Amino acid sequence: MTAGDRSGRPGGRPRDTSIDDRVLSVTRELLMEVGWDELSIRLVAARAGVGRASLNRRWTSKADLVLHAILGETPDLSPFSGADPAGWIEWVVRGSHELFSRADVRAAVPGLLLALRESDDLRKALWTGFSGPAVQLFAERANAATPAQRRRADLDARATLAMAAGAAMFLTTVALEDDSDDLRSRLVQLLTTAVVPSDKVGDDSVTRPMESKPLSGRKAP
Repeated sequence: MTAGDRSGRPGGRPRDTSIDDRVLSVTRELLMEVGWDELSIRLVAARAGVGRASLNRRWTSKADLVLHAILGETPDLSPFSGADPAGWIEWVVRGSHELFSRADVRAAVPGLLLALRESDDLRKALWTGFSGPAVQLFAERANAATPAQRRRADLDARATLAMAAGAAMFLTTVALEDDSDDLRSRLVQLLTTAVVPSDKVGDDSVTRPMESKPLSGRKAP
């Protein structure tokens, strides 16, 4: 069940979003306090003062709950507002790094990787739900008009997302000694050179600052 499935359910009382906010906040807190292994629906419910049944109606599993806690219900596309393809690439690289640098995300990643391997539905929902809107936006910014151009733009965007997220996870967990602004800037330059035609890149488009916002549907803690 996706977030869209839950929000579009017919009938019944309106969903109390204050419960959602409280539960997701508590989930992030507990991830940092006790870690993935000790986190449970029961513990979250007790800390948030919410019945377990309410949580089970909203989220299908601990992994589903944690994903929504660290990423938000929907992807936040506001950092891409007004960005050209080069700006899109810059934000994907820097936003991915901000995400994987967060303490709650670092605590969740090992358990989430295992959960995603065991649940194909959850894995597909994560990739399509959080990559799809950004990929579509890149195609629009790239002025892809023909079917062939849209296919190429789609492939470029997905490849960029995969490389940026993979690099961010590696740098924040393994290559800590090389995790620097200079290295991230170089990643942006390499990806921009590979994806964006040289005549579409302005003199300062690769290194120009962008507004820093969390790569999720919520504010950073």
